Amino acid sequence: MRALRNRVVLAFLLFNVLAGILFVGGALLVSFMRSFGTTPSQLGLILGAGWGASVLGALSGGALADRIGPRRTVLLTTAVVAGALLGKALSRHWLQAGICHLLGMGAQAALFPSAVVLLKGTVEEEVGSSLGFLNTAFSVIAIPGAVLTGWVVGRHGWSVLFLGKFATYLVVLPLLVLLLPEIIGRAGKQEEARGVWLEALAHPPLLLVCASVFVVTVGGYVHAYYPYFVQERFAADVSGLALFDSLYNAVWMLSNWPAGVLADRVGRGRVALMGYGVTGVAWFLFPFAPSLLVTYLLYSLYCLGNSLGFYASVFALDVAPERFKGRAVGLFDAAMYSGSALGDGAGGLLWQHWGARFSFVLAGGAYLFGTLLLALGGRETHREDGRS
Repeated sequence: MRALRNRVVLAFLLFNVLAGILFVGGALLVSFMRSFGTTPSQLGLILGAGWGASVLGALSGGALADRIGPRRTVLLTTAVVAGALLGKALSRHWLQAGICHLLGMGAQAALFPSAVVLLKGTVEEEVGSSLGFLNTAFSVIAIPGAVLTGWVVGRHGWSVLFLGKFATYLVVLPLLVLLLPEIIGRAGKQEEARGVWLEALAHPPLLLVCASVFVVTVGGYVHAYYPYFVQERFAADVSGLALFDSLYNAVWMLSNWPAGVLADRVGRGRVALMGYGVTGVAWFLFPFAPSLLVTYLLYSLYCLGNSLGFYASVFALDVAPERFKGRAVGLFDAAMYSGSALGDGAGGLLWQHWGARFSFVLAGGAYLFGTLLLALGGRETHREDGRS
């Protein structure tokens, strides 16, 4: 693949490798916050606010990518993430650690739109395969990286861990400065931010793509609650549940790069459509699985659909005009984070009062509706191309 020889891909590859060496996932984050004696209500406050920080970060990052350029935005947000990691290392109270967590969540959400725009501007039509390669490389490093993280925390404590992560960012920042080219978005020089935002919000294809991810993340809240069903239906122990996480990482590692190559050839929208459809089928069939083995197979199918559906974010970039491509990805991510916050928050009540089967069927229906919205977004894009 020619894109692998591109210096932007090389820069983000080094970034992903260094970021994955000491990987802190959701479970370890909860353990970190609990090390301060955080109560469940305090932890819920921080985790819930994290979604809000991600929404604001996605919108801000998209706007900055269009106004000051994606390279400067990547460097700025990477520096902020490094500062948040240092803050975690020096934290002595749960509130201080929580604020640093929110800062890091917002900065990471702001980094993604600018990174995608920068990749699109340099590798052009190979952006899907480039993202797939980078995602796969991160997964390969992060799987043993999580084990290394556990060892470091157990041996030296949380402060040493986050100082180590801060050090990796100090290494990656000068590499990004040297390798990333300057690509200034035309919108930043020619148009006022407010006008471009209004134009982005009034762009039908983009709105339909953003609506699709909002619907599937609201209705797909079962991804957070399926362990309840597995434990009740099959009496699975902790090791049985842990296998689900291993399957998720393994499927992404094996499928995301080939999916990106396919997306570049047949269209990012078509691959995302397949992903939404596969995920919907998997969740719809989940409560009817006759055994734990079949449940693992259906979960693997969900993971595959999730991997394919990732390219809806790049499809949002495809349907947007050049002047607000950064905002397009920012809006898409904001819709995704907002849907996840609403779905995960209300999903517990729906699960408790209506049961697991209702929730899984609802998830299947949400993905079916999201598929329709995504298809309409592609259709609107073809209409506009025909008029231009």
